[in-house]
Amino acid sequence: MTASAMSVSGLSVTYGQQVVLDGVDLDLRPGCVHVVMGASGSGKTTLLRALIGMVPAPGRVSARRLLLRAGERDVDLSAPHSSAWRRVRGRHVGLIAQDPAQALTALRRVASLVREADRLTGGDAGRERVEQVLRQAGFADPRAVASRYCFELSGGMAQRLGVGLAIAPRPAVVLADEPSTALDGIARAGLAATLREMAHTGAAVVLVTHDVTLATGLADDVTVLHAGRVAEAGPASDILAAPQHEATRRLINGARPRPAAPAPHQGTGAGALSVRGLHKRYRSTGLVLDGVDLDVADGEVVGIAGRSGAGKTTLLRCLVGLERPDGGELRIAGRLPAEAGWRALRRLVQVVPQDPRASLNPWRTARELVADPLDAHRIGTRAERRTRAGALLDRVGLAGLGDRRPGQLSTGQCQRVAIARALALRPRLLIADEPVTALDAPLRQGVLDLLHDLVAEHDMAALVISHDLYVLEALCHRIAVLDAGRIVEDLPATALRDRGTHPLTRALIDCQPTEVSMAESNRVHGDRG
Repeated sequence: MTASAMSVSGLSVTYGQQVVLDGVDLDLRPGCVHVVMGASGSGKTTLLRALIGMVPAPGRVSARRLLLRAGERDVDLSAPHSSAWRRVRGRHVGLIAQDPAQALTALRRVASLVREADRLTGGDAGRERVEQVLRQAGFADPRAVASRYCFELSGGMAQRLGVGLAIAPRPAVVLADEPSTALDGIARAGLAATLREMAHTGAAVVLVTHDVTLATGLADDVTVLHAGRVAEAGPASDILAAPQHEATRRLINGARPRPAAPAPHQGTGAGALSVRGLHKRYRSTGLVLDGVDLDVADGEVVGIAGRSGAGKTTLLRCLVGLERPDGGELRIAGRLPAEAGWRALRRLVQVVPQDPRASLNPWRTARELVADPLDAHRIGTRAERRTRAGALLDRVGLAGLGDRRPGQLSTGQCQRVAIARALALRPRLLIADEPVTALDAPLRQGVLDLLHDLVAEHDMAALVISHDLYVLEALCHRIAVLDAGRIVEDLPATALRDRGTHPLTRALIDCQPTEVSMAESNRVHGDRG
């Protein structure tokens, strides 16, 4: 018998001759949060897949010891393709997936998924139990959410539902793979409270994250992976306060984006974007945009901040013609879409999407992907298009990688391909939707620096949508706060913290950790240890 919720020794994962994980040891203690950190490609997600028996073929998992405490007995899961996984997965080991869109069934209602999860422990969740799980996952109005289909949820709402489904069976081990990626600061604070509460009830929580501030506030123990091996491991108070390995120092030093200090904006004229009284209503969810007013002048960078479900994504879809507003006026470069036509206006507005991999055709090369907008609008000869695509790839730091496909590129490299593609048509307005959310600290800073330089270099206007105020302050001249479909605050980025008065603005600011709060968290963890 073992006192650990899960004990792992010598865990390795290989794909043919490629070693992805090499000799990883973990001791997951009940009631503790164990944070796994590392740069992109270090093996974090592969480790979680191995801990829940979901490494895809042709991956091979081996371990000297892989024991799970399931109820009153230990279950040996070290044998390859162990059938025991079917008995413990979900019931005793829960998973909060990184990509909620892939983890949820789009055409099922939320309540039915919660009931299914609860049945893993022999329960039969009635309405009260469903609402209890959803409330615990951070939903303010669980009754309204329970009746929705999964495709009606925003990214942040879907992530919170994933949390609820994972904790509903009350598993002994909870594996959380980048659970804060799609969450705003307020929801992230709620997630932290939920994970800590799960630990307090006796679960062992494994949190894979590149969010150093979240790790600082939660971790009891920390394991840092580098190139598939454990770089360092130990109590959080030791690792985060005095890191010994260079990989750990890079993650911690890059946790907060460095302000890029955009030059003061002096733009005049019609402007790149003008929105007046924009409304959008959906039959299932009601009013999503409620009279949005917004201006972006030529050369100006404006940020949109707000909670998950505030209407940020719907606003973006209206601005690029993917949704038709129910009311209000939208002008791009002074032109109305109804008069100029969206085909002409889309040359002026380009998007850097939140999920770079999902936006790139996996069968096309990076050069072909960047040239796609040029092909669609028949700009130049075929040779000229390929030449411009190659030059753009060089500019975003991908020289020599034009023949690679997305599956052969890292997440950060895919995001750079998406940026190059957005610049191909020389847009007047660039819209960046959570452009660095999925990236770890070193990659995040590199992409922020690139965006800052490119916007200034091409004299573009830009609209940056993010739930991270540090990102917006690093890139933007102004920040507008969206709440319940309305712009409730619009201030210079340098003045938001001092002059912002709306309750949501203050809440978004207050939930951002400071150096003092991070140091205090480390002290508390040290006292706990």
